[in-house]
Amino acid sequence: MRGLHFSRAGSGKLSARSVILACVLMLAACGGHEQSLTYEDGVVRASGWSGPAPTGGWESVLVVRAGDDPSAPAMLGEYRKSGDVIVFTPRFPPSPGVKLHVSFTDARRQTLTSTFGEAADALAPTTRVAHIYPSTDEWPANTLKMYIEFSAPMASGDAYRHVRELDADGRVVEGPFVEIEPELWDPGGTRLTLLFDPGRIKRGLVDNESSGPPLMPGRTVTIEVDPAMRDARGAPLAEKLTRTIRVTDAVREPVDVKAWRVTAPKSASDDLVITFPRPLDHALAQRAISIAREGVRVAGKGALEENETRFRFTPESPWKSGAHKIIVDGVIEDVAGNRLGKVFDVDTSDPTQSTSATSSATIPFDVAAS
Repeated sequence: MRGLHFSRAGSGKLSARSVILACVLMLAACGGHEQSLTYEDGVVRASGWSGPAPTGGWESVLVVRAGDDPSAPAMLGEYRKSGDVIVFTPRFPPSPGVKLHVSFTDARRQTLTSTFGEAADALAPTTRVAHIYPSTDEWPANTLKMYIEFSAPMASGDAYRHVRELDADGRVVEGPFVEIEPELWDPGGTRLTLLFDPGRIKRGLVDNESSGPPLMPGRTVTIEVDPAMRDARGAPLAEKLTRTIRVTDAVREPVDVKAWRVTAPKSASDDLVITFPRPLDHALAQRAISIAREGVRVAGKGALEENETRFRFTPESPWKSGAHKIIVDGVIEDVAGNRLGKVFDVDTSDPTQSTSATSSATIPFDVAAS
């Protein structure tokens, strides 16, 4: 090695100090940072980085993907550097049986790849998609959200890879949903909320003009849930779910309780039934509608029927005769996000359109004496 000299001790051998110094210098000349990848306790560690942080961020040199698909998006998580080691902690731990594919490119542009994880014990796939809301097979073009209910709790953090919208020719529609992190699961982990990109729904926005809405009037689309999506045990779904939707014209009218038809109970044991002119948001309607008598809430169970166009209320105890009220909280929406007194997509050039929603509404009804 040019420019490297050794000193000899009196015995004619290299001194220990000289040997150590020579090794250090040789390592420094060759880079001195050996690459390695490890995965332990849910954390990926990439050793061998030298120099300043890359301009593209650590995610540009250390890429971690879940599953076997090399085109899958990189996992989200936290990066930090400790010495020459880059540490990646996934935001959501991978489900049992899901392998991690890791690629690390150091400052010398040398790339090391590795796969971590072992196959999970064979688990019987028993979890299914129980329901997709809206229930109807006709959705307005400005449908704001959809819900997927599963028969058992699901693993979180990977839903957007497994839920797709396909056009009439079977091609994947790019970016129909707002990919929110963390994903929108109910507390039990059985209901997933997916928001269609409002930037592609509202009129006059750049996203809308360049990409078009995710749902085009007059066309059909298919919602597909990939069976590789895993439940909380780590097992895949028992089957793929596909649902074909006919897209109708956009709905831009506020929710109006005056258009609801109320069928009051005719006896103390009858149900109260409310019929809507168009489907309401499944999750919001069930908690936004309550019944009261003399200012006291009536205990009972409400359920949506007929593709979310009918609400049935069954009281816990027989009705008491007299005046009652249906109380509608202002959070209620139809499937296009229109609320009490306000449309989701307000046309600010139209002075007749309200820019603020109504906080609540009431509908009186009477229960006849038994």
